[in-house]
Amino acid sequence: MTYDANFDQARLDQLAGQYLRNSDVVGRVLFFSESEDNRFDYGAYQLSDSDYEAIKASGFKMHLLELIDTLLVYRSQHNQPNASQGAIHLNGEKISIEWLPKETAEAMRNEDYPPVS
Repeated sequence: MTYDANFDQARLDQLAGQYLRNSDVVGRVLFFSESEDNRFDYGAYQLSDSDYEAIKASGFKMHLLELIDTLLVYRSQHNQPNASQGAIHLNGEKISIEWLPKETAEAMRNEDYPPVS
């Protein structure tokens, strides 16, 4: 099976369609895998407390973590770069993924995000 470069975004768009309609959630979820099978190991939520509670109560958080696990494994199986860490960006009804070098993802954990306006 060949790598589908649109797989990640297509799955994220499906999830957003289920949970993020009329949403005003802004922030990101950093995710990491350190295991041999490249499964989800840990994440960091960079959201306001109210946004975090909203995604948790709706079921979005649970399904997002399941999807992150799937995307990590898929990317690793196809030997794609930066397959073990990245960021999910949430901006209202929009969601995107950014696969990152480990050093960049780790540095993002210490940033103030989303910026306070």
